[in-house]
Amino acid sequence: MRTYLFIRRTVVLTSLALIPWVPALLAHAAELSPGGGIPDFMAVQPSMHRDALVLMTAPAQATPAQAIWVDEIKNSLEVYKANYPSSNFSPYQTKLNLVGDALSRGDRRAVKVEMSAFLKMLATRAHGINEGAADELSNFAQMVTPIQEYGILIQKSGAAQYGSEVPSSGSSQ
Repeated sequence: MRTYLFIRRTVVLTSLALIPWVPALLAHAAELSPGGGIPDFMAVQPSMHRDALVLMTAPAQATPAQAIWVDEIKNSLEVYKANYPSSNFSPYQTKLNLVGDALSRGDRRAVKVEMSAFLKMLATRAHGINEGAADELSNFAQMVTPIQEYGILIQKSGAAQYGSEVPSSGSSQ
C-alpha cells in the first residue's frame, strides 16, 4: 500500500512540476512550420504517392526471385534429359515454358493449371519417360514449387498411387 501511495504522489508532483512548461512547449510548437522538424530524407517525396498508387492498381508481375523455382525445375529437367537420352522430355519442357510465361504475366490460374498438368504428367510417366527420372523430378519439383501459394494439385505417383507405401515407424497401419 505504501508503494502505491508513493507512486501516486510522485506522479502528481511530477505533473504539477511540468504544468508551467506546457504553454512554453505549445508556443514553440506553433512557431515551427509543418514538417519542419522532419529530416529531409524522411520527408514524403511527391512521387511516392503516385508510385504507391501504381503498385496497387498494376497487375501482379512475377519478380525474378519469384520465378527462380521454375528455372530450377528447367535446369533439373536438362540434367535428366542428358542422363536419360531415350526419354522424351520435350512435352515437359513445353509445360514448364507455359508455367514461366504465366508467371511473367502474373496469371496465377494458368500457373496452377499448367503446373498441376506438369506434375500429373510426371506421375503418369507420360510420353514414356524413365520411371526413376519421373519420380526424382517430381520430388524435386514439389520441393521447390510454392504449391500452397498457387493451389497446385499434386497427383500421387509410384507406391503412393497404389497404396503400397512403407509406413514410417510410429504410424499405425
